[in-house]
Amino acid sequence: MDQVVLSEPIGTIGYLDPEIGKTKGVTCKSDIYAFGVVLFEILCGRRAYISNDANRLLAPLVMEHYENETLPDIIHPALKNQMSKNQISLSSLRKYSKTAYSCLKEDRAHRPHMLSIADELQKAFEKALNFKPRPENFVSPFLYFVFSLGLLT
Repeated sequence: MDQVVLSEPIGTIGYLDPEIGKTKGVTCKSDIYAFGVVLFEILCGRRAYISNDANRLLAPLVMEHYENETLPDIIHPALKNQMSKNQISLSSLRKYSKTAYSCLKEDRAHRPHMLSIADELQKAFEKALNFKPRPENFVSPFLYFVFSLGLLT
């Protein structure tokens, strides 16, 4: 069972679990929410919070696009291009975005645990690159994926 630590809501705008304001409590699932935001930052190529933007907060924006099945409209163009060049499958993108979206669920009880997230991301990355890490030369699939797309150099 997840422990709840009661405290005043503090955190960085854009990453803060909306449940904290309601319950005044923080759990490990609060970190899951923030991680989901980071996953979407990578996909969309934008910050979690932009002060002078109509869509200031990334989380509600991606949730709306995910639910309306228009997420490709907000994926960063350079990433879309890289995905196309490397022939990354739509099924991989769907798995990645579904996993990221599950982290943003309003009800904490419906958010996955980190081991489950890592498992799902590994599956998405293996699909994307037809990459099966071997125990003797294990590379984090997440880092391999990010490097292969040129997001980190």
